[in-house]
Amino acid sequence: MYNHEENENARTKQVFNRLNMLLLLVFLIFAVIIFRLSYVQIVDGEEYEQKATAKSDKKVPIPALRGNIYDKNGNLIVHSRGSFAAVFQEKDYMDKEYYINLVTKLEKILPGTKKEDLLKKMDVGYEYKNGKVEKSMRMTSKFLEKDLKYDLSQKEIAYLAEHRNELDGVSVVTKPIREYDPKQVAVQAIGYVRQFNVADNQGIEYYRQRKESYLPNQMVGYEGIERSYEEALRGENGYRMYQVAADQTILQQIKEVPPKRGNNLYLTIDQRVQLETRDFIKGFLPKLRATGRNAAYAKNAYAVAIEVKTGRVVTMVSYPEYDPNIWTSGPDKETYEKNKFSFTNGTIRSAPHDVSPKTGKDAEMENYKHPASVVPAGSVVKPATVLMGLSEKIAPYSWPDPGAYRYGGAGDVIRNDSGHNYGMLTPQKAIQKSSNTYMANIGKLLSEKYKKNSVSVYQKYYHAFGLGVKTGVDLPGESAGGEDFLTMNKKYGPKAAMVQASFGQQGRYTTMQLAQFVATVANKGTRMRPQLVDRIVDNNGKVVQPFKPEVLSKLEEPDSYWRIIHQGMGMVTQQGGTGAGVFAGFPYRVAAKTGTSQQDIYVPDSLNFDKGVNWHKYKEINNGVFVSFAPLENPKLAVAVVVPEGGYGGQSAGRIARAIYESYDKYVGLGPTDKPYDPATAVPNTKETAKKAK
Repeated sequence: MYNHEENENARTKQVFNRLNMLLLLVFLIFAVIIFRLSYVQIVDGEEYEQKATAKSDKKVPIPALRGNIYDKNGNLIVHSRGSFAAVFQEKDYMDKEYYINLVTKLEKILPGTKKEDLLKKMDVGYEYKNGKVEKSMRMTSKFLEKDLKYDLSQKEIAYLAEHRNELDGVSVVTKPIREYDPKQVAVQAIGYVRQFNVADNQGIEYYRQRKESYLPNQMVGYEGIERSYEEALRGENGYRMYQVAADQTILQQIKEVPPKRGNNLYLTIDQRVQLETRDFIKGFLPKLRATGRNAAYAKNAYAVAIEVKTGRVVTMVSYPEYDPNIWTSGPDKETYEKNKFSFTNGTIRSAPHDVSPKTGKDAEMENYKHPASVVPAGSVVKPATVLMGLSEKIAPYSWPDPGAYRYGGAGDVIRNDSGHNYGMLTPQKAIQKSSNTYMANIGKLLSEKYKKNSVSVYQKYYHAFGLGVKTGVDLPGESAGGEDFLTMNKKYGPKAAMVQASFGQQGRYTTMQLAQFVATVANKGTRMRPQLVDRIVDNNGKVVQPFKPEVLSKLEEPDSYWRIIHQGMGMVTQQGGTGAGVFAGFPYRVAAKTGTSQQDIYVPDSLNFDKGVNWHKYKEINNGVFVSFAPLENPKLAVAVVVPEGGYGGQSAGRIARAIYESYDKYVGLGPTDKPYDPATAVPNTKETAKKAK
């Protein structure tokens, strides 16, 4: 019993010792906390008080409005205006479920939107694919403000404001937006704008070097004139300086530097001629497909008209066109698919055939069955060949047409269209009749004269006309065309290359190059830079930068040679010429050259290019090409037209060329003096556009 009591006492003493240790530990912890609080309050108190009441300055940028774009007569084509926009800004806590819930709500709140498109615009790493939400690559910075919808109604603005707690991340802001004339005036030439971060992500060097000058979501020129004249149009951003507390509460506005609106552009394009040309093409192509020979698939057309003495571009049509206002907030998938065959300016680079309404892989495969906009030039280059032959003393002034011209082996034979024999040919008649044999003879004699240097001599003349080199037009992405005779020269030698190139089957040129070429012929060798902007004007109406005609090069040849070329081209539109029917009854003499370029179309057996595909010849097609200038005696306007799969150049491209001359003569005049501008002939803006432009 004694031992039992002794053990109990020992255990009790041990428990008390442990409790004392625990109490001591708790006391020490509280002592440290009290000491730290005292230190913070007494020693660091003043410092923390200063931080709590600290103020800082915050700069809030104000984006500048872009300048307007007008036609040559001051008709408004493009302008900027303010718009109430719904925007989304991502936050850290948001997840996939939140995004889906948000776009489902917004689809009902914002009429005209779809949850699929809203999710894509939010750019949060998810998108709808076949009705399911799957992960996708982000295209922009995570916390960048994303535009969801412009031009909100008062009802939409009020709803978003009242339910902002349920729609966290969505807000309403005022943004400048770009608005294009709904009449669609030279849309591919004028181009469009997109957000700076999109241009930057696409690797456009101009924007990469100027990151500090732009806001991430500021609209910048992405294509066409909008891109070429970005520096003039963009303006200068302003800012507001606020004093803010530590919790970012705005205390007061310290300073405001207003933005400077961009300068305005006045183009060389005449809106009246531009729209009449486009509308003529729109109505003409269905008739051509129905009645034209070998023209059942003619759905595209490209036309450029240049004033001969100055290089000013009067009209520039890449058809079909589209409404560039779809880029304002980014087109949805359906809109993009519907318009994608019209985005590219086919007058300066390769643009696809319009295979709508097909979409997806069906459209991709169908596109291989048709030519793009840069086609073999065909017979329209024959005046350049004749001029080269005259200069090199190898173009005969009298030459009996053999009907079939043999230049090599038994199979190396060149024939005229439909096997015609044109009898005794002069250089003028060779142009009038479009003799392949006469041109082939020049090509053969050139190869015999210069042998391995033949190609460089040939290029010297053609480049002087603007064929095979860039024209220098003030637009981004211009193509230099294609010189297929270079490949032929490597494979088969200079004789085959020069003979085949002589009548236009071995060179692919843009419509702009063909327009510069025929303008250079009209100018007797003086090659002008094509010009789209007449002047840059500030918002006070002061001319900041005028543009003067610019000579790029001169091909010095005797006047007698140019006279021969002009006579031959003049005979083309007269009785017996290949374009005689096109200008019947026209009040001015037109110098022209028709072209019907043959082209073999090859298609792949599948679209699995990563696994390798086989190509086979699908069909042979004829493209309609036409170049011209007028009046013959005192050239004022040069016109080039290309109609892929248009059949004979006279029946397709020639008809469009005549429509351009008629429109130009009606409004400007083909006489030596321009008609005064009559505002009554201006193509009126819609009421809505005119109202917003004020």
